[in-house]
Amino acid sequence: MEHYNSKIQIHKSVINDVFQQFTEKTKMLVFGLGYDSRMWYEGNHKNTFFVENKDEYIQLNIKNIPQEKIIKYDYKTTCASSPKLTDEQIAKFTIPEKLLQEAPFDIIIIDGPEGYTSQKPGRLIPCYWATLLSKPGTIVYVDDLARPLETFCVKKFFKDKVQTEFKERDKCAKIII
Repeated sequence: MEHYNSKIQIHKSVINDVFQQFTEKTKMLVFGLGYDSRMWYEGNHKNTFFVENKDEYIQLNIKNIPQEKIIKYDYKTTCASSPKLTDEQIAKFTIPEKLLQEAPFDIIIIDGPEGYTSQKPGRLIPCYWATLLSKPGTIVYVDDLARPLETFCVKKFFKDKVQTEFKERDKCAKIII
C-alpha cells in the first residue's frame, strides 16, 4: 500500500480488501477526499474519481490528483434532516454530469462527506447515488457504519444486496450490487 500514512482513518482491513479488488481496468469513485486519496488514486492505476465538498481537502490533494478527477459538490443535507426526506425529495439531488459520464463504477467508497454531528451533511446522497452509478457486481464500501445515518442508508438503499461487515474502528459495510 504505497502512500499509506498514519492520518488515514479507514481501517487497514478495509483498505486491503479494496486493493484486492483492483485490476488494471477498475474504475473507482470515492466520496470524500482526505489523507488516503493519493493512496486510492495511485493504487488504482490513476483511474479513481473523487467527490468532495470541502475546499481544504481539495487543496490538500491538488498536487497529487488532477483537478479533472475531483468533483466539488455542495451537499444540501444534514444528518438530522436526511432520514426525514422522502424518496421524491432524495431523487431531486442531481448527480453531477461528470459522474454520469464516467459511470458505471466498479468500486464505490463512501467515506464522505462528514457525518459525525447532526449538522454535518452526512452520507445519504452518496449512498443514493451509488445505487445509480453502479452496475451488477459493483462493490460499495460504506465507512463509519456504526453511525446512525450510515446504518439507516445501508438499510434503505442496499437492503436486498449481499453485505459483509468489517467490525474494526467504526465499522464498514461491503455491499455487492
